[in-house]
Amino acid sequence: MNDLTLRKLEVGEIKNTVNMSGGHKKTVVLSGGGTTTLTAGDSGATCVFDTAAASNFTLPQPELGMYFTFIQTIINTADHVIQCATNDHGFLGGVAIVSTTADETNAFAAATDGANDFITLNATTSGGAAAGSIIHVAAVLGTGAVKAWAVHGTLIGSGAMITPFGDAQL
Repeated sequence: MNDLTLRKLEVGEIKNTVNMSGGHKKTVVLSGGGTTTLTAGDSGATCVFDTAAASNFTLPQPELGMYFTFIQTIINTADHVIQCATNDHGFLGGVAIVSTTADETNAFAAATDGANDFITLNATTSGGAAAGSIIHVAAVLGTGAVKAWAVHGTLIGSGAMITPFGDAQL
């Protein structure tokens, strides 16, 4: 029997199992403040904004199948930013922001042409007001088969919320 053959086990037969994860934990990349440039080899990583100081994650050029998850574990005192490598590979999709101070929830979408290359969490109106904000990005083909990053997530903000998407850092 080769590895791809499926068959019913007989009574008393020992079942062999395979650990597909190889026993390894998912890669975690800590921001630590400053700029962290991600590579294609980091795809699948959980990227953690783990400091209150200004932090920037720069994505690699998107290749289909690449994905990253960004989580905030601390209230920031300066901008936390997710940035595309170039202006040619922006964001598509959107996020919801829930306010901790106003009875308000709002949703914001990136420009439909993928022109927005920055997501800025400013610790108040565009997200980052509490630990737990989360953003997922995945490399996709956008309009005209241009490579882009599809984005979705839920952010925690305060006050009257604004879009975190921009053509430059907000």
